[in-house]
Amino acid sequence: MGLKDLFGGGKKKEELREKAKEVVSKGKLEPGKAEELKALAQAHEDDLADDKTRMRRSIYNKAVGAAKARGKLSESEAAELAKIQKFLALRDDQVEKTKWDLARLRQVTEIRGGKLPTVPASNVAMRGLPLEPGEVAHHVVHVEIVDRPSAGGAQGVPVKWATAYAVNSAREQALPTDGAKEMGEGYLVFTSKRLILRNAAGKASAFAFNPQANLFLYSDGLRIERTVGNTILRFKSKSEGTAEIVGELLAALMR
Repeated sequence: MGLKDLFGGGKKKEELREKAKEVVSKGKLEPGKAEELKALAQAHEDDLADDKTRMRRSIYNKAVGAAKARGKLSESEAAELAKIQKFLALRDDQVEKTKWDLARLRQVTEIRGGKLPTVPASNVAMRGLPLEPGEVAHHVVHVEIVDRPSAGGAQGVPVKWATAYAVNSAREQALPTDGAKEMGEGYLVFTSKRLILRNAAGKASAFAFNPQANLFLYSDGLRIERTVGNTILRFKSKSEGTAEIVGELLAALMR
């Protein structure tokens, strides 16, 4: 009998569900967690009842949350999560959002390890975009472009030259919105040398990486402090993983 059968009603079964969540969230997600879940299910086999997908999904998400809190996902953790998903009998489409979060977390882990992604030339943001000799495009983010006189009280996380990004540090930071002037949408291209902002009309402007760069990261976007005013780039994606990818990528490129 599988753990999917833990999910009936009643106080006793709610306690079993909480025990299952504790198993997958306690400590690092190392090999053996799936086996612990199986042992728990077998120990309470007489108390098991009908299945509810929502409850199985909550336990899987709890396991994923343990990895997200650490801000990285190792090969062994990814393998263990796959085992847990299989044991919980959850299809990919039943945990689609969580799988996307894991994909982003895996990308963050690779960037931190020095393996930077590359953007294919076929990407819509790259079409006709001139790059300098030896320049490589590593990432593209769809953004809303906003102009604002100042940051107000929302300073964000400074992105400093040759400084590591602190995991989840942008999570509680939100972009300033008062007094902002909407300037349309565009694509922000992260290259080995600079940030290139391309608006909907195809016009591009660049921001070179250097020790004097004034960049500030938020959970929902990036602020570039100009000599006069600020360019605010609000991520179209609402995933918190976007800021983590951007933070790690800028730390890798600005050195």
